[in-house]
Amino acid sequence: MQVTLKFLYLLSIILWIGSIFFFSLIAAPSIFKALPKQMAGDVVTNIFPKYYLISYVCGVIAIFTSLLSWFTATHTATAVYILRVVILTIMLGLSIFAGGVIRPQALEMRTEMRSLVEDSPRYGELQNRFNTLHKTSVLLNSLVFLLGIAIVFITAYNIKE
Repeated sequence: MQVTLKFLYLLSIILWIGSIFFFSLIAAPSIFKALPKQMAGDVVTNIFPKYYLISYVCGVIAIFTSLLSWFTATHTATAVYILRVVILTIMLGLSIFAGGVIRPQALEMRTEMRSLVEDSPRYGELQNRFNTLHKTSVLLNSLVFLLGIAIVFITAYNIKE
């Protein structure tokens, strides 16, 4: 059972941070380079629900398997398990906030901006708010990624578990 739990735990972490790495550093920049801005925005908007779903599912699986491993372990490295669960919970919380709060607000701004003339005062206001939301989203995404790298390090450091 421990091997299955470790496998599911590691797979969830790999898929989670791998999807962040691929989307943020390869897919999104390539989409915006290859397509006109509005079309690229449409493509990325279509990807986001699936992208965040990966985070949610992987986060829940990672937390669940980490907790189950802790409770079924023959030895108890309590501090390591607590640290992993705390970091994973923070990662999942940040992902839920980015996907469930920031993304809908940014989508609303983007939709309203498309109905306005670019040089109108309202457009400029919405553009500023959208940029702030986008920066917040990038920051949260980066933090989740860095915490994921920390989880990989903690796991590698305690590989004997």
